[in-house]
Amino acid sequence: MNKYLRLSILADVHWESRVDLVLNELSSFGFRQHFESKNYGSGLAGVSVILMCRDPSYSFKRRIKLSKKEMNLHMDIMLDLPTMKAASPEERKRIVAQRLFDEVPQVLSGYKIPNFDKDAFIAEFRAWVESIGWK
Repeated sequence: MNKYLRLSILADVHWESRVDLVLNELSSFGFRQHFESKNYGSGLAGVSVILMCRDPSYSFKRRIKLSKKEMNLHMDIMLDLPTMKAASPEERKRIVAQRLFDEVPQVLSGYKIPNFDKDAFIAEFRAWVESIGWK
């Protein structure tokens, strides 16, 4: 059983939001490699974050699911399309960083996951988000 955490940050976005560009730059900071090298216990194999930024008329609802079989937590972070379209590139990065910083720990805090050092992961995750300098 792999005891290292697989962190994925993906996007399902309208092209005009330009969140794909934010995600590309975010990936260049090496978050996957950073968290794969950390041991938080065997209770959770992965955290998958999906940045959602779609036309509000579609009425997408936020999804959060802990798969005990896969030992993976999936969560959506909902971004407002009109706000993201109007934002400058720097504002988009700040919005995404702040939402990651706030919402990933908030969702994780709602679960009791045996053999997973949630506090250590949350502290490391927040430190990593702050280290990229977007907040």
